[in-house]
Amino acid sequence: MTLKENKEYFGKMIHNWTNEYKNKYVITGLQQGGANFDKRVGRVAQVRLEAGDFGSDNVLLRHCDGTLQQHTNQSFWLIPDKFTEYLNECFKDVYLDDSDKQNYTLEGQDSERGFTAILGKISEL
Repeated sequence: MTLKENKEYFGKMIHNWTNEYKNKYVITGLQQGGANFDKRVGRVAQVRLEAGDFGSDNVLLRHCDGTLQQHTNQSFWLIPDKFTEYLNECFKDVYLDDSDKQNYTLEGQDSERGFTAILGKISEL
């Protein structure tokens, strides 16, 4: 058995954000400073396309402790559906975001609504 033969076990790397990823569980790539594992797994609340460092996407994740944190200049993998039941239990007391009805701000600024936002406009992705 090789890793390549079992790549579906590890999830799909996300290259382009679409509405299918709204409130899906993802895991980030490694983070500078060795962030604890709980800050690498989250539910996708909102994506601001090309609004992050170096033109990367700025992704807002809701973590299992309830915090909403932005992740920029980062890679993401969709966690396979076979782990959804387990993750739903881990996140059972965590607010379920609805970015179509709610505005999100970054440090009290840049209010945006919609799952995917492009420079002040709601995307129709």
